[in-house]
Amino acid sequence: MGGRRAGPALARGDGGALPRRTAVAITAGVLLGFFVIDGSHVWAEHPSVWHGAAAVLGFAGIMGLQLVHSFPGFIPRLGLYRYATWVVLGLLSYVPVAVFGAAWGGMTEFFAASAVLVFPAAVGWPLFACAVAGELVLFHHLRFGAGDFVYGGIEAVLIPLVVIGLSRMSALIDRLHASREELSRLAVAGERLRFARDLHEVLGLSLSAISLKCELAHRLLADTPARAQEEVGEVLRTARKALADIRSVSRGYRQMSLSDEANAAVSMLSAAGIDTTVRHRCGELPATVDTVLATALGEGLTNMLRHSKAERCVITTERGGGVAVLVLANDGVGGGRWARPEPRSGLAALDSRLRELGGTLTHGADGRGWFRLRAVVPLRQEAVAQSTGCPARRGPSGDRRRAARAGQTDVMPRAAGAITLAVLVGYFLAYSAEGWSYAPYAHGLPTVELCLLGSLALQLAESFHWRHSWGPRWRGPVRYGALGAQALLQFVPFLAFGEQWAGLPGFLAGSALLALPSVVAWPVVVLVTAASGAAQYAVGVSAQDVIYEAAYTPICAVVVFGLTRMAQLATELHRSRTAIARLAVTTERLRFARDLHDLLGFSLSAITLKCELVRRLAPTRPLQARHELTEVLGIVREALADVRTVAGGSLRMCLTDETEHAIAMLTGAGIHATVRLDCGELPHEVETVLATMVREGLTNMLRHSTPECCEITAERTAGAVRLTLVNDGAHGVGEAVFAARVGGGSGIGNLTTRVEAVNGRLTAGPRPDGRFELRAEVALLAA
Repeated sequence: MGGRRAGPALARGDGGALPRRTAVAITAGVLLGFFVIDGSHVWAEHPSVWHGAAAVLGFAGIMGLQLVHSFPGFIPRLGLYRYATWVVLGLLSYVPVAVFGAAWGGMTEFFAASAVLVFPAAVGWPLFACAVAGELVLFHHLRFGAGDFVYGGIEAVLIPLVVIGLSRMSALIDRLHASREELSRLAVAGERLRFARDLHEVLGLSLSAISLKCELAHRLLADTPARAQEEVGEVLRTARKALADIRSVSRGYRQMSLSDEANAAVSMLSAAGIDTTVRHRCGELPATVDTVLATALGEGLTNMLRHSKAERCVITTERGGGVAVLVLANDGVGGGRWARPEPRSGLAALDSRLRELGGTLTHGADGRGWFRLRAVVPLRQEAVAQSTGCPARRGPSGDRRRAARAGQTDVMPRAAGAITLAVLVGYFLAYSAEGWSYAPYAHGLPTVELCLLGSLALQLAESFHWRHSWGPRWRGPVRYGALGAQALLQFVPFLAFGEQWAGLPGFLAGSALLALPSVVAWPVVVLVTAASGAAQYAVGVSAQDVIYEAAYTPICAVVVFGLTRMAQLATELHRSRTAIARLAVTTERLRFARDLHDLLGFSLSAITLKCELVRRLAPTRPLQARHELTEVLGIVREALADVRTVAGGSLRMCLTDETEHAIAMLTGAGIHATVRLDCGELPHEVETVLATMVREGLTNMLRHSTPECCEITAERTAGAVRLTLVNDGAHGVGEAVFAARVGGGSGIGNLTTRVEAVNGRLTAGPRPDGRFELRAEVALLAA
């Protein structure tokens, strides 16, 4: 009968990924190995020259057609006629049996394998079963003995499964690679639709109401200014509520990182003159725990900056005993400025959020002049975090269900594992059947089966340890010990059973390819092959059978290696595509949160500011009040356009337009504005970031200070651009900027992330002349 598997392959014992090119090489090599072994059977029949030439052409034709079926891109034109080529393959597989007899019998197995590769599964597998039945009929016609019939029947199923497994897994690698991008695209599209719906529900009605009431107030100003003032008051309340809703939605979509917040705290506190030490020893945390501890750190730092005069700060994180712990300590308690948390304060809200996760929050003076805030969160949320890929929050339940479905194992990794398992068990059954055919085995058969079962068990452990919880322990001495046990089970039985023992040398060689580095593994394969052949020859096995087994061993080893690696890769790719989809959704959520705050926060702040101005102007200067209301309507329309921009995912802003809006806004607020732009044309990513900086900088300035003058300067230097916002309202704004950076993840924090994304650097702080400066420098070539 035709033998097993062979072929060139690059092995790595460290579990490295198997590229598709190597997978194709393994498959082609295995096919070549089949033909070499079956060709040796034909050659042993001493055919005539014409018959030999016909056999060579037949082998070449079958191999070419099998490659076309295994890899449709091998000869694309033939792939269009795959049903016809399958029929031709059947003729080449069965007709030469009339000439070469059993020596050609191994070729019929390719016909069975191609049935599954060519036809849809509903048709291919029944045809596969019919082809296997046809092989059994052929074996009966050739008058195989009982042992050879059983062995041939096992081979009739085993070899097609090997061909199917290697061929399908090669295609599987491509399909999984392609599906990762598609899954990420669909996940982001779904998240964008959900965000657009939430955004419409939260802001659509508010902005529409603001627009209607502004138009009504505009008409009422001339005749009934008192009524107009009431309507403007309603606009103010609606705008403030919408601004709060934006912050709520933005926080709900934001996933924070404890390590990132700690690193950001070091730079910002250092700029504030506070000596900061960070001891981050908790490693990677589940997303939910990471976010809540980052929030705790931000809230603690915000309170520290607002209520104390700390000079030193120590941030410590650690994990152990099933919990993650954050400790924030500072020496500013002596000033007595720490306020007791109010029921609705940030610390009270943080305490409530920690309790939802089963955690605790404690804070207070330690009696040694230091204030300590300690947050403890159990890590049992890890399963939830990994299944959803996002922090737990009060969002639509369908979001969690969609994320959970994304994490389920689909049929591809299961099918890959099932084929690998079937092939390994098939090898065991084939060797068992070979043992049953020998009469001397009758007395020692149980011992033989125990040895073969031991080899199978060790091979299954080597091939599938990565799928089990004990897999990480399958390394070092344990793994090498198992390899040594396989060697003992392979060679010791020669002493008891002599020439009747063949063992499973392919399993030993395959395990060596999987467990050892390639520089060592291949010499070990050669050594196992030579040692097994020498042992067989020493106990009296014929030279022809020794040569056959010597060819069989590396073929089996490469099949074991190839199927194991590709099954492992199928699972890893499936897991990674799910992780990539979660990462894409997380990235999109962060973009939503930043764009929502940066675009709409500015617009609503401007609406609030101008409505306050209208209320003051309405009794005495109605014409100017109407002009301001007209500008409010323009801002509302722009805000509605911004809503569509954020939801659609196509944010692109113009620095010149933003500065023009800034001049109009500042002038209306009674602030003298000076603008100088000398930066030329910029990459649109950089220009969008700088325009966002203008918006955010002015929003913070108007919200947290009372300036009289403001300067906006953009200039281009060698390979870089610098944008500077300076105002004379530094009192109070510096503290607010620091708080925004380390506390809530909006404002200056968002700007820092945006600027760093284009390889820039953002700085903020008071200048020696008493004014406050916000500066961004971006290297254009790097960006």
